Amino acid sequence: MKDLKTLKELVASITDWKSLEKMSCKPFKPSILHLAISKDAPQLYREEELIQLKNFSKLLSSVESKPKTNNTGQRMTRKRQIEEMPKEERVTPAMIKKPRRIILVQNGPSPDLPAEFKDRVSELSGHDLKFLMHKRLFCSDVKSNSNRMSMPINEIKCEFLTEAEITKLDERDGPNGKGRLVGVEVTVLDPCLREFTLLLKKWSMQRTDTYNLVTNWNSIVSTNKFEEDQELQIWSFRVGSKLYLLLNKLQIDEMPKEERVTSAMIKKPRRIILVQNGPSPDLPAEFKNRV
Repeated sequence: MKDLKTLKELVASITDWKSLEKMSCKPFKPSILHLAISKDAPQLYREEELIQLKNFSKLLSSVESKPKTNNTGQRMTRKRQIEEMPKEERVTPAMIKKPRRIILVQNGPSPDLPAEFKDRVSELSGHDLKFLMHKRLFCSDVKSNSNRMSMPINEIKCEFLTEAEITKLDERDGPNGKGRLVGVEVTVLDPCLREFTLLLKKWSMQRTDTYNLVTNWNSIVSTNKFEEDQELQIWSFRVGSKLYLLLNKLQIDEMPKEERVTSAMIKKPRRIILVQNGPSPDLPAEFKNRV
């Protein structure tokens, strides 16, 4: 209906209750059309229908008069909180995902673990020994101000976490769970079989989610004098239900052949000396006079 005049003409054409009943839905349902008609022709409605229309009118009024909530201040406060977090731990609505189990397929057989590491696992009554990944340390892995070692999930050969641990990796502290990542506590054995207690956290990066060993990683780096390009094998096992990680430091002859770097492959910059044979060409007079 385009305007009130058209509506009134329609109401005027309805002369009795039966005519309206033919136009109405069964059972009766209040609507804006019925509300408008009832104001000019209430005699066309039963008493219970008028009560329903009255309640419907109140409902419409309450919806229209409800003040809109201003969330600008809340959004600005939340924005400041996000900006104060470490960049890699910031969370946005697009990053909030339900916990999921990541299934990784291992290609090829696992490398052999030296006997001294196997013996230590046995001494601890360890079980569920798994080869996780071959790791080359990057500059960011050995920088003291980073204090973490990254383990990209897409490079890990098999699943090594329990469902409870996967869920905990997504948990955050603080009010409403919007603070820092909690992480999972893990005991790390270094190449000399010394024990360190660290936290394993999952960071959402642009290309892939990444596990990171944090909190006490600098101690492992300094104790073992790890440097950039150092090659490691990372293994996991469990003592009871507690998670352990094991770092096996590789020598050059233990590395994959295509990744070996030897001193013969590293060349120092050298100065090139060119020797001219035969007499020098004649220099034009104006250049000689200038000299």
